[in-house]
Parts: sequence; structure tokens; C-alpha cells
Amino acid sequence: MPKSIKLSDATELTIRDISKKDIDALMNFFCGLNAEDRRYLRIDVTNRKTVEQRLNLMDFGYHFRIGAFQGDTLVAEGSLELPFEEWRRNQGEIRVLVSGPFQRRGAGMLLMKELYCLSLRQKVDTVVIWTMKPQVGAQNLARKMGFHDVSILPDYVRDQDGVMQDLFIMKGGVKALMKEIEKYYGELDWQSCL
Repeated sequence: MPKSIKLSDATELTIRDISKKDIDALMNFFCGLNAEDRRYLRIDVTNRKTVEQRLNLMDFGYHFRIGAFQGDTLVAEGSLELPFEEWRRNQGEIRVLVSGPFQRRGAGMLLMKELYCLSLRQKVDTVVIWTMKPQVGAQNLARKMGFHDVSILPDYVRDQDGVMQDLFIMKGGVKALMKEIEKYYGELDWQSCL
């Protein structure tokens, strides 16, 4: 899968699968995120043992992780998680995290494109994003990319500071979301995803 890409400012990155060997790069990436970005993640990504456990989930074939690297440095990370239950195998949850210096430069959109391709290969037709109420920027970006609000569950989850937060659930059909990506990158050969 390794793929070289250029951001709009001509910065070159490599997008590739993340493996267990990337634990040090992941820890440097996660610990480099600002505290506010980490606050709304579902796990404490500064805890190496927790991150290793998450990487072990890839062994079961339901969790996929990709990263954008500048040299050996991870600058953005994305995941597709599929449910274990057969009745929901057409669904997937995607997440993307981008380090501060690479935010608003297109790295997140390029990872989303790769996650959409991965979703197609896994026969996923609906993807969801879960955010907490204060993550307005992430919600607005998701809407811009074609996701729509499905549900808001008041006081449903705790952030990393232990504060109860509303959970926003957004979803989109993969093919509709791909059309939104094309608005930014022009017509793409989605058949190459399969």
C-alpha cells in the first residue's frame, strides 16, 4: 500500500499501513498532540500499554490503521474499525487524527480518501463518526465531507478529564462520501480501490 502523496503546499508524505513495529512513531505522534485534541479521544493515547492493546486488535481483521509519514515521523493517523457482529458488517467507524503542524493542509482529507477505499475493499457501505459536543471543528468538517447528523446522546461519554459529554453520531454512505472527496481532488478512479 505505500503511496507517495503531495499536500497542496508540495510537502511530500507517504501513506502506508501502520503495523505493530510503528509503536514508537505512534507514541511520539500521540504524545505530540496538544492536550485539547487528546481530551476527546476514547482512550488515553499517552499510555503505551493501551496503544499496544489497540494495535493487537488488528490481528483479528476488523481493525485497520493507516498513517501519513514524513520520513519516519508519523504526522497523521487514520483507522477503520468494523464491528464483530455479522448483522452490522456493512458498517464501519472511521477516525482521523492530524498533528497540529499538518492540520488544514490536506493530510486529513487524503487519509479519509484512503479510508474510503479501504471501506470499499471491506464491503462497507456506511461509515460513522463519533465525536463529543465540543469537537465542533471535526463535526463541521465531517458535514462538509458529506456526513450527516444521526443522533445526539446527552451526557453519554466521559472525556479524558472525566467530564460527561454529549456524543454526536454522524454517518454517511461511502459512495456519497467519495463524491464529496472528488470536489477537492477532481474525478478519481474509485475502481482502483477494489
